[in-house]
Amino acid sequence: MAWVDDGDGGLVGGGTEFPVLRRKADRRWCRFVECDAEGAAANGSSGESGISEAPPAVDGDVGATGVVFRPLVGNAIYWENFRSDGSGRGYDESWHAGLPVVEGVKVGLNIWSWGRIE
Repeated sequence: MAWVDDGDGGLVGGGTEFPVLRRKADRRWCRFVECDAEGAAANGSSGESGISEAPPAVDGDVGATGVVFRPLVGNAIYWENFRSDGSGRGYDESWHAGLPVVEGVKVGLNIWSWGRIE
């Protein structure tokens, strides 16, 4: 998923949520994922979008689940939905949803790949 435009820059909401993806306890990720209000404010966001946000990624929170990637123009996220073992089984961590845009415009580009990256 690549984000290519946000209209006039006033986009609120519209992130991509992975509800069972484990988070890293590293505040540097707050530039790219929703964090608590303190982490979001430090990275230019009020954290008050009115949408569900991932719980804070802080020390001691390793292994907690739920990540919302921010729709930042020029950024992209990549994930694989299915295992490479031929079973047809998916990864639980790849369950995801596009969250609603609360205000503004979000233009994204879905890129579907058919081969595996080795």
